[in-house]
Amino acid sequence: MSKPSPVSQKPFAWVDVETTGLDENHHDIIEVTIIRVEPMSVDGWGATEIEKVFSTKIKMARPENAHPKALEVNGYTENLWRYARDPKEVWQAIVDEGLLDDCIIAGQNPRFDAKFINATLKRYGFDTRIDYHLYDTATLALEHLKPYVHSVSLTALCVALAIPVRSAHTSFDDVHRTMLVDKILRRAGWVKRMYWKLVIPRRLKKWNDADRPNVWPPLPVIGAIPSI
Repeated sequence: MSKPSPVSQKPFAWVDVETTGLDENHHDIIEVTIIRVEPMSVDGWGATEIEKVFSTKIKMARPENAHPKALEVNGYTENLWRYARDPKEVWQAIVDEGLLDDCIIAGQNPRFDAKFINATLKRYGFDTRIDYHLYDTATLALEHLKPYVHSVSLTALCVALAIPVRSAHTSFDDVHRTMLVDKILRRAGWVKRMYWKLVIPRRLKKWNDADRPNVWPPLPVIGAIPSI
């Protein structure tokens, strides 16, 4: 068995899972996206290089345990999941490709994803266990945006940072938005921070006044006359 890499040299695995509920021992992962990238430079400014991308919908192993609200949030329909893969096959492929080997799990509140992944791997008899080090963009957002935001949900952060949201709670899009949030926050200088102080409260107020929709900014109405 090879010796684990130092933390500073570990690749990041940007991960998002969609599940049938909140209990990792009772509910199933029905969608997973993993984007594995090379480590960032020491100062956090270096470019990252994508190594592997894995994204798929997964059949429910225990549909009787699925919570209706979770399925509603995830946009589950039999039609959208008609080509979903067998769960054992999916996790076998993830293990075989080494997508989670010797890396740091990164994401938006990745502790949730990590506990589900570990429980799922254990349930299917795999010895793989992910590193306990986690990189959390929600914590990073608190450091950068705490005076201006009251929520660090992914959608709220996207609204604050003017990142369009078109399909909340799909794992592939959520991972890409999370990586973009991370990139914007890490590269922000003092000028950008001063600009955020002015615009973020206005952006969030407009979104809150619209009852926090999951699609933002609103899609234009076809045939509508643009306002002047």
